[in-house]
Amino acid sequence: MENEKLKIQVLDVSSNQVLFECSLEDSQKAYVFAGEMEDIGLHVKVLNPTLAETLTNSLGLSHEKTLEYFKSMDHELEEHEGSCCVDNSAK
Repeated sequence: MENEKLKIQVLDVSSNQVLFECSLEDSQKAYVFAGEMEDIGLHVKVLNPTLAETLTNSLGLSHEKTLEYFKSMDHELEEHEGSCCVDNSAK
Protein backbone atom coordinates (compact mmCIF):
# COMPACT_ATOMS: atom_id res chain seq x y z
CA MET A 1 0.00 0.00 0.00
CA GLU A 2 1.43 3.34 -1.07
CA ASN A 3 1.03 6.34 1.22
CA GLU A 4 -1.07 9.21 0.00
CA LYS A 5 1.23 12.09 -0.82
CA LEU A 6 0.67 15.01 1.51
CA LYS A 7 0.38 18.40 -0.17
CA ILE A 8 0.84 22.02 0.75
CA GLN A 9 -2.11 24.13 -0.34
CA VAL A 10 -2.60 27.84 -0.92
CA LEU A 11 -6.24 28.80 -0.34
CA ASP A 12 -8.23 31.94 -0.98
CA VAL A 13 -9.38 33.09 2.46
CA SER A 14 -12.82 34.32 1.38
CA SER A 15 -13.86 31.26 -0.66
CA ASN A 16 -11.60 28.54 0.78
CA GLN A 17 -10.85 27.58 -2.84
CA VAL A 18 -7.52 25.86 -3.48
CA LEU A 19 -5.51 28.15 -5.73
CA PHE A 20 -2.25 26.21 -5.71
CA GLU A 21 -1.04 22.83 -4.51
CA CYS A 22 2.41 21.27 -4.39
CA SER A 23 4.41 18.54 -2.67
CA LEU A 24 6.15 19.07 0.66
CA GLU A 25 9.46 19.06 -1.16
CA ASP A 26 8.37 22.09 -3.22
CA SER A 27 7.14 24.14 -0.26
CA GLN A 28 9.04 27.24 -1.40
CA LYS A 29 6.85 27.36 -4.52
CA ALA A 30 3.73 27.62 -2.35
CA TYR A 31 5.12 30.60 -0.45
CA VAL A 32 6.26 32.33 -3.65
CA PHE A 33 2.80 31.81 -5.14
CA ALA A 34 1.12 33.09 -1.96
CA GLY A 35 3.27 36.20 -2.05
CA GLU A 36 2.36 36.82 -5.68
CA MET A 37 -1.34 36.46 -4.88
CA GLU A 38 -1.08 38.89 -1.97
CA ASP A 39 0.78 41.35 -4.23
CA ILE A 40 -2.27 41.45 -6.54
CA GLY A 41 -4.65 41.92 -3.61
CA LEU A 42 -5.92 38.42 -2.82
CA HIS A 43 -5.99 37.31 0.80
CA VAL A 44 -4.59 33.78 0.95
CA LYS A 45 -3.46 31.27 3.53
CA VAL A 46 -0.92 28.46 3.24
CA LEU A 47 -1.91 25.11 4.72
CA ASN A 48 0.97 22.82 5.63
CA PRO A 49 0.51 19.28 6.92
CA THR A 50 1.33 19.11 10.63
CA LEU A 51 4.23 17.15 12.04
CA ALA A 52 1.76 14.55 13.33
CA GLU A 53 0.19 14.25 9.87
CA THR A 54 3.54 13.76 8.16
CA LEU A 55 4.58 11.22 10.82
CA THR A 56 1.45 9.10 10.54
CA ASN A 57 1.60 9.28 6.75
CA SER A 58 5.25 8.25 6.59
CA LEU A 59 4.55 5.34 8.94
CA GLY A 60 1.75 4.21 6.67
CA LEU A 61 -0.86 4.15 9.43
CA SER A 62 -4.42 3.33 8.45
CA HIS A 63 -7.11 5.99 8.79
CA GLU A 64 -8.35 4.35 11.99
CA LYS A 65 -4.87 4.17 13.53
CA THR A 66 -4.23 7.78 12.55
CA LEU A 67 -7.42 8.90 14.31
CA GLU A 68 -6.43 6.84 17.34
CA TYR A 69 -3.01 8.52 17.38
CA PHE A 70 -4.55 12.01 17.16
CA LYS A 71 -6.97 11.19 20.00
CA SER A 72 -4.06 10.00 22.14
CA MET A 73 -2.21 13.26 21.44
CA ASP A 74 -5.28 15.30 22.42
CA HIS A 75 -5.66 13.27 25.61
CA GLU A 76 -2.01 13.77 26.50
CA LEU A 77 -2.27 17.52 26.01
CA GLU A 78 -5.45 17.72 28.08
CA GLU A 79 -3.86 15.76 30.93
CA HIS A 80 -0.64 17.77 30.93
CA GLU A 81 -1.01 20.78 33.20
CA GLY A 82 1.36 23.61 32.47
CA SER A 83 4.64 22.95 30.76
CA CYS A 84 7.63 20.97 31.87
CA CYS A 85 9.78 23.33 29.81
CA VAL A 86 8.73 26.61 31.43
CA ASP A 87 9.10 27.57 35.08
CA ASN A 88 5.91 29.37 36.16
CA SER A 89 6.80 29.41 39.87
CA ALA A 90 7.56 33.16 39.82
CA LYS A 91 3.95 34.04 38.94
